[in-house]
Amino acid sequence: MSISRTAWLCSFALILISIALGAVHSPSAKAATVNLALGKPVTVSSVQSSEYGGSNAVDGNTSTRWSSNTNDQQYIIVDLGAARSISSVVLRWEAAYAKGFQIQTSNDNTAWTTVYSNYSGTGGNNTITFTASARYVKMYAFTRATAYGYSLYEFEVYGDDGGGSSAGNLALGKPVSVSSTQDSTTPASYAVDGNASTRWSSSYADQQYIYVDLGSQQSIAKVVLKWESAYAKQFQVQTSTDNSSWTTVYSNYSGTGGTNTITFSPTTARYVKVYLIQRATAYGFSLYEFEVYSGAGGGGTGVAAVKQRVLDYLNGISGNHTIVGIENKNAGTPTSDSNTVASIAGRTPSLWGGDFGFGSGAVDKRQTMINEAKNQFNKGALVTLMYHACAPTRDEYCSWDDIGGANPAKLTDAQFTQLTTPGTSLYNAWIGRLDTLSTYLQDLENNNVVVLFRPFHEMNQCVFWWSCHKGSNGTAKLYQITHDYLTNTKGLENIIWVWNVQDFSNLSTEIDAYNPGSSYFDIASLDVYNTGYTTANYNTMLRVSGGKPIAIGECQFMPSSSLLASQNKWIYAMLWPDFIEDNRSTLPGIYAASNVLTLDEMPGWK
Repeated sequence: MSISRTAWLCSFALILISIALGAVHSPSAKAATVNLALGKPVTVSSVQSSEYGGSNAVDGNTSTRWSSNTNDQQYIIVDLGAARSISSVVLRWEAAYAKGFQIQTSNDNTAWTTVYSNYSGTGGNNTITFTASARYVKMYAFTRATAYGYSLYEFEVYGDDGGGSSAGNLALGKPVSVSSTQDSTTPASYAVDGNASTRWSSSYADQQYIYVDLGSQQSIAKVVLKWESAYAKQFQVQTSTDNSSWTTVYSNYSGTGGTNTITFSPTTARYVKVYLIQRATAYGFSLYEFEVYSGAGGGGTGVAAVKQRVLDYLNGISGNHTIVGIENKNAGTPTSDSNTVASIAGRTPSLWGGDFGFGSGAVDKRQTMINEAKNQFNKGALVTLMYHACAPTRDEYCSWDDIGGANPAKLTDAQFTQLTTPGTSLYNAWIGRLDTLSTYLQDLENNNVVVLFRPFHEMNQCVFWWSCHKGSNGTAKLYQITHDYLTNTKGLENIIWVWNVQDFSNLSTEIDAYNPGSSYFDIASLDVYNTGYTTANYNTMLRVSGGKPIAIGECQFMPSSSLLASQNKWIYAMLWPDFIEDNRSTLPGIYAASNVLTLDEMPGWK
């Protein structure tokens, strides 16, 4: 049967129209990627003159520009108007460019996350790719390349034009159901509006819930909860495909509020619920934001991925920059020493140290210390923990004199052999200690916190019960047992292992007797109290590290910026708090040095 040419053309036209209409109305059509910053409100730290205002950087005109005054530490912030899914930033520099700068994002213009850092900028046009959901985007410049200020022709932010993206917050603006509300000023919708100044609050009772309907089944791997002060002490995250049968993917029975970033294996769900079991206050439960993120792209948000990001960063700064910080001796007030150093230096330490410790002052305050470790890591600091352990021949409530003071406990070679032999009473006593420590380390892992763990510090310092035992059943063996038990038996994935010795005159000839092997440490560190920052000590640490990062585990005197320039492989240096006053005059200069990184210059880990 033949069809006339006219009829065929009409049929073909109808097909084309149908295809076009389908393309227009298809719910799976992707949103366009556009410059979200174009014409948006801008805030800047300074301007060279009224001719070079901040709005020039977002006007789409490359013949106009924003220029700052002639100082370092400047910024430009664009307000996108609402939280948007962002894929890249483009900076179009005038000749006055930044040698050192960062891109940061925020949803409230207060708490900022660094998504990109560059310490060797070359100007021109920079295209910076990353994935984030944010309302505010900042270019923070901290080192000028010229004698002038900073000058940008254009500050462009690219992302979806409003059609949504699976890379962003899947819960944003979606329908929400709750068990109750406190009143009409705190409705459920405020938990998914992308505005950190509004919140949902429940009635004053336990056993509450909030769940979001994503609209269709999605692969999800992360939930972020941003609590108001009325947080949950106990809660669960649950998922469902039908709003009837729920699966618990995360439980927390010791919540501490703040911002919780919760990662889990990618799972398919349409509904995501936070089941609130027990309140931490006399009020109800209150969330500023309830965010849900996709599991697409391999789920690179788990603690193993975060650990790798930290390791990659530490390897990346080796040879260029050094992180600086302080040990906090008092577990009950775990920021007192950090705060003192910050007040002296004028900048906040980027390394925070804690100690599992001994005696009631430490043992009974361990959870307080662990909670601060979470807080510090979420702020972007590097977290390091050590363990001044009582000998396994005694309980954990020993005194300093028992560990390294006037009458330290000493283990004979026979006792140390028993300690490193499975099944013996001393071995079992030590494993019991590790079981206790593992609960705190697991708490950190549950909250996606990576820790630099430095057990058996100063292995060659013969004061401590664990030190100065050489041979196949010596200190190195005890370190290996500890590593294997926490890593393999307990399955902890959030530990970066730090091996540590002290700077005695025989370091170069004695150090190999304490080396547990390169597979047992990620960082080799030196405590500097005796012979100092000598070239011989530095070269010895480079040799035994086998190419892995090296660090100053603790010290009496912080290294100067010029010394760090000549010994540029030290990735961090931690001051011991007993010597803060000895360093008072030098700390401001060290913390301000261009090759030293303080907290405001850290990239953030989440």
